[in-house]
Formats: sequence, C-alpha cells, structure tokens
Amino acid sequence: MKLTIEKIIYGGQGLARIPETEGAQAGKRIFIPFTLPGEQVAVDLLPSAHGQSHRGYASGHLLQVEKASPLRAHPACPYFTRCGGCHLQHATYAGQVEIKRGVLRETLERAGLQHLPEISARYGDPLAYRNRMRLHLQTQPNFAIGYREQHAHTLVPIAQCPIVTPLLERCLDALRALGEAKAIPEGIHEMELLANPDTPTILLSAFTSQNDPQLRAHSETFFAALSAQVPELAGAALLQRGTGRNASPETQTLLRWKAQSLHYRVGAYSYRISLGAFFQVNSSLLASFVALVTEDARGQKAWDLYAGVGLFARVLTESFSHVTAVEVAVAAVEDLRHNLAGLPATVVATTTESFLQHALEERRVSPDLAILDPPRAGLGMDGVNLLARCRPRRIVYVSCDPATLSRDLKALIESGYRLDRLHMVDMFPQTYHQETVAVLVR
Repeated sequence: MKLTIEKIIYGGQGLARIPETEGAQAGKRIFIPFTLPGEQVAVDLLPSAHGQSHRGYASGHLLQVEKASPLRAHPACPYFTRCGGCHLQHATYAGQVEIKRGVLRETLERAGLQHLPEISARYGDPLAYRNRMRLHLQTQPNFAIGYREQHAHTLVPIAQCPIVTPLLERCLDALRALGEAKAIPEGIHEMELLANPDTPTILLSAFTSQNDPQLRAHSETFFAALSAQVPELAGAALLQRGTGRNASPETQTLLRWKAQSLHYRVGAYSYRISLGAFFQVNSSLLASFVALVTEDARGQKAWDLYAGVGLFARVLTESFSHVTAVEVAVAAVEDLRHNLAGLPATVVATTTESFLQHALEERRVSPDLAILDPPRAGLGMDGVNLLARCRPRRIVYVSCDPATLSRDLKALIESGYRLDRLHMVDMFPQTYHQETVAVLVR
C-alpha cells in the first residue's frame, strides 16, 4: 500500500489515510511509526489483536520510504526501531523540536483553546543527556541486559545507549561484563541507575520478586563487585516488587548497601535525592528548565503543589516570604524536608487535592504563585476546581502530557484565568515525550 504521511501525532507515529482504492478500509486513518510529514511510503496493513483493523483506524508497518522528508536523519543508535525507548531518531533534532511544537499546538486547539500565545521552544543536548536509566535483565538461558522492544515485552540486548550520560554507559559496560561472568544474582530482573555526572556519583536500585536471604547475600557481593569496576557507585538497594495481576504495588526494601542518596547540583542549588525519589532526567537542560518555571517569581506566598524533592520550592524561597511545598510520595518527602531545612518554607505531606480543600476550609490568603507539576494524569477536574477557588494570582503549570494539560487549561481559563505564556521544553530528545510550561494569570 502506498501512502503519504500527513503529520506526526503524539506518540511519534505518522498519520496517513488509506486510499479510496482499498475497498472496505478506504478513508481510515492509519498510523505508521518511523515516518515523517510529507513522506511517501510503502506500508503493510497490520491486523489488530483480534485479527481485524480497529473500527476507526488501522496500524501499519513501514516497508520502504519512497520519497524521504528533508527532516530525515540517520539514527544515532543501532537499536533504534527495535528498542522501545526512542521514537524520533529518524528525524533531525531541529525537526524533532518543530514536530513537538506542532503536536502541542494541535492538541491544545483540538481541546477548544483559541488565541494561543506563541509556543517558544527550549532544548539542550540531543544525546548523552539522561541521568537515569532503567534496564531489564535476563539470566537464563544466557545473560542479556537491555530495554524492552517497541510495544512488546521482548528484551532487546544493548551494548550502548547514546541518550544516557557517558558515566551510565560505562556502568552498562560493567554490568554486561559481570552478568556474562554470572556475578549478577539470577533473582534480579530489573535495575534503575541514577547518576550525578558532575560529582560523579551513581545510585543503583535492583528489583526482584523474591524475598530470599541467599539472594540478599549474593546481591551484597554483586554490589561490591560493581563498585570495584565503577568506583562512582556510591550506594545500592535490593527491592522486592510483586509481579502478576494481583501483586501488591508496594515495594519492600530487602537490602541497603552504603549510601541511599546522592546530592545533585542544579544551578546554584544542591538537592539531596534518595533512591526511589522522582527527579528530572535531563542533565543538560535542568538548570534552564528550573529558571524558566521560576522566572519572574516573587511575592509573599508561593505554593509548590507537586514538590518532589523541592526542585522549584528551593528556588522560590529566595524570592518569596514563605513557600508551602506539598508532596505525597514517601520516597520524596524526607528529601524535601532536608532540602528546605532552615528556609522560609513549610512541607505538607499530603495530596494536592487535600491541601487545596483544607486551604479553602481555613480561608487561607490566596498565594501570589502556584506551581504545579502533576503526574501524567494531570490535575483533574476536582483539582482544577479547588485550585481556581483558591484564586492564586499566577499559575505555572508544568505538564508531561499535552492531552491532560489541554483539558486542565481549558477549565482554568473558563474559571477566569488567561493563558499568558506557553513553552515546549524538550526534556526527552529522540522520544515523543515533552514537557510544557504554561503560565496563567488572573
């Protein structure tokens, strides 16, 4: 089947329409990964999981690019198209940025948002930027370490990853060597590494589904062996996490080995980050990102409503008389308290909705600024309504999902706010993911 790609959608796939000559499938939208706008391509139509195309759309497999886009580039990674981590390495970096700006604008407009401000783009290094990597392991019949395949659970063994920092790549080399020497315990099925490339320091979380004393002993030996190969390894932990549909989502720490946190400098500030706490992954863009979120921020009272370890709240204490930092994740709250100790700030360990509800009940003074950086699900209608009733003078909404952002922005604008500035921040080059910073004022 010959098609012309109209555009790239959120998710990184190209959108085309099945030609009228294709009978019952004619006119359907078809999504094809690894294509670019304007390209003419040859495609195979893929069946759905039930053996038929979806009612409103179909999926395609790219066979050949017959007329390439000027944005097409040679991927930096030999595993691209197999590994599920990256989606846009076939585009120039300038092309990726423009694709993401277009996706953001279209998503907002489709939600009914009109008269949008110009979307500025912020970006940094397109490669070697990630300070965190999550690796899957296979020990039988042969050792392998790598990432999951696109849309599958199949392991793609890797020997390199161009988007992570050189320190993490060096740690990957050491892990491969130890695994091939059978020095990694068989019960470990997944690892997450967090690196501070400046110090340099690494923390390792190793995950298992077992609670076995022998595994704990073997893991301690493994951590020591890795430290001998990678002296930057400051600490590690063995964590038990359930598997299967009925497993408990809670994670239990079975073993702590040496340091359980590291210090990460962003601009003028240093943050303690413990194993398991969320932190932004882009080492090259982080200082610029924080400056963008907190620019022109000053006044008496500020709320940081999904504070994490205090990435924004720490900066806000320099320009506000008092900062309230709200965080519910246990892994982050103690770091948040540590990072804000001795400063004009209060840490509230609860959900954002609970905090806003209590603020209304206690008739607290409306803040000069509210920063929110919610998870992918966004603030939600209940949260939006509560926040609007609290009437912060200025809202900075940081989002990793254009669809939920659009929904929440529309509701905030309908409640009396005006969208003043809009920034697409490319925190995740080579992937379809993006951050948006939206500034609203009353």
